[in-house]
Amino acid sequence: MVAVGVAPSPTPEQRTRALELRSRVTAAVPTPSPPGLLLSGGLDTSVVAEVAHRRGLREAVTVITSDEAPDRPFARDVAHRLGLSHHEVLTDLPGLLADLPNVVRVLATFDPMELRNSVVVARGLREARRLGLGEVLTGDGADELFAGYSFLWSLSPQELRDRLDRMATGMRFSSFPLGEAFGVKVQAPFLDPQVVAFAATLGREDLVGSHEGATTGKLLLRLAFPEVPAVWRRKDPIEVGSGSTRLPKYFQERTSAPAFAEAKRQVRREDGVAIRDPEHLAYYRVFQEVFSGHPPLRRGGPDPCPHCGFELPSPSSDFCITCGAWPARTPPSAEPPP
Repeated sequence: MVAVGVAPSPTPEQRTRALELRSRVTAAVPTPSPPGLLLSGGLDTSVVAEVAHRRGLREAVTVITSDEAPDRPFARDVAHRLGLSHHEVLTDLPGLLADLPNVVRVLATFDPMELRNSVVVARGLREARRLGLGEVLTGDGADELFAGYSFLWSLSPQELRDRLDRMATGMRFSSFPLGEAFGVKVQAPFLDPQVVAFAATLGREDLVGSHEGATTGKLLLRLAFPEVPAVWRRKDPIEVGSGSTRLPKYFQERTSAPAFAEAKRQVRREDGVAIRDPEHLAYYRVFQEVFSGHPPLRRGGPDPCPHCGFELPSPSSDFCITCGAWPARTPPSAEPPP
């Protein structure tokens, strides 16, 4: 792990690489910019906003599910500083879940983590469409390319590089298919080939560092855009920043333990699907309803997930994109007898 302490002073080599990264990200933002941005106020969307506002960006959309959502003050600060018209979509959890059937249909999943994040993205895209924004920017890709996730930070230099290379080849972002479904074109500057190629050359010293005693990822990206107010903001997933992380508790409070236990046994017995918790059950029921017995993916093929029976995305995959099981190749624990 990187030694605890204040933010490290960049070496001359890091300064050079930071300037190169800044140049590539800047070039990746279209000119003129799309008119809208899905803005969380985190590092990634703040960097995109910093470049795009000089090229025609004029509107920003932020989705939150409570006044206390962490994204709110950061997004407000970015929009005010750059003179963007800021559209806050404040919705309760039932309002957020109104988009759930559409999201399940587009993504063909009942993975709670995916849906918890993607219903927020869908609500933002729906608002963009309502505002007449036919094209929006996102910050997709920076975490995967520049080690934004905390589970990466303790890896050795070679393990980190290997993991990031695998992540880069398998990146999937719900904003693209959801944008297509809502009639909004999505552009993600961090996924520009020149940015992706440069990220592949970076070592651990450029990716993981420390600031005020806390380990952080995306070090070089932070050094490349020091003027961004959220430059040292911690990484908050969409579900945390927007407040949709409250959904597991929401479903648990609405499902009794006996009713859940019985439903879990029934789904396992009749459908061969291992349900993990009430939230997972709720999403599976929507999945069943949306596809009405005609699932969009194959079951029972040569490489099925033992938790749900749907095909895993690749022979090397250890994560099921349909049910969210990880590790997907480890069979679920035995179900209690009916």
